[in-house]
Amino acid sequence: MPYNNKDNKNPLPAYEVTGIQSGNLNFDDFSDTLKKYGVVVFRKFFADDLIYREYKNDLLRLCFEIAKKHDIKIDLQAPLNEIITKISESQRDDISFLYDLGTRPIKLLSGTRLKTHPDIVQILKSFMPDSIVGFPFQGETLHIFPPGVENYKYNLPMHQDYPYIMQSPHQLTAYINFGKLQDEGNGGIRIWPGSHNEGLSSSAPAENNLLVTANKEHYEQSYEAVDIHFDESDFAIFDSLLQHEGIQNHSNCTRVVQLIRYSNLSHETSISYGWKSAEPGANRGIDFADAHPELNQKS
Repeated sequence: MPYNNKDNKNPLPAYEVTGIQSGNLNFDDFSDTLKKYGVVVFRKFFADDLIYREYKNDLLRLCFEIAKKHDIKIDLQAPLNEIITKISESQRDDISFLYDLGTRPIKLLSGTRLKTHPDIVQILKSFMPDSIVGFPFQGETLHIFPPGVENYKYNLPMHQDYPYIMQSPHQLTAYINFGKLQDEGNGGIRIWPGSHNEGLSSSAPAENNLLVTANKEHYEQSYEAVDIHFDESDFAIFDSLLQHEGIQNHSNCTRVVQLIRYSNLSHETSISYGWKSAEPGANRGIDFADAHPELNQKS
């Protein structure tokens, strides 16, 4: 296999994989990598994938409908994130409608097919063996990170995903990139590889009432921070408990990422509170503070 070639003068990090694309693959080779680092990054994994392309094409067609409605000239051959940036210059609200179609839950048939992609199903079988797999209420987000200082507030500081999502602390996130990386100023994710092995960390509300890691100094001192930038068709799997934060978009172009989360419903903690997800405003949901009062730091 051509991934992680030791003869390469600039070898990839141990958790990054190149030269492998979607198809009939055995993901057991990478389960130990996920356990050790909390992440596996597959470069250009969906480059020639039909299911990926169908979802992207639907997003492009929706952008075309928005552009047509407002008489905006766009180049449909341009990268998706460049097209969204162009429309956002005058019609930001309509891009929020596009966001809604890929968020809580995905509302496009092509997106649902991506959510149950055969390779993702195989990954779940390898990385969550013998598990009953479910979808948390807030498990899907079509993240659209626009440029501009006014948007920096949407980049969360260090956190784990589980306190936001709930349903199960054993949870995996599929990170599927749809935008062309202009340069590293476009942003990405800062991670602390291996930090997930410490389990659930204490969380505290930030100024905007979002839950962030309360003892971040411990993780900053104990683990080396790594910045990961993603290009079109790159794909990654993250552990829900991996400490991470968003990198601000300092470029002139939007970043577009589809997040899809998968929960192990066989986990004893998940069973203990009836597999509930975080559902803001819903009386059937559950808060991190209720499930883990010993880890919830008051503001």
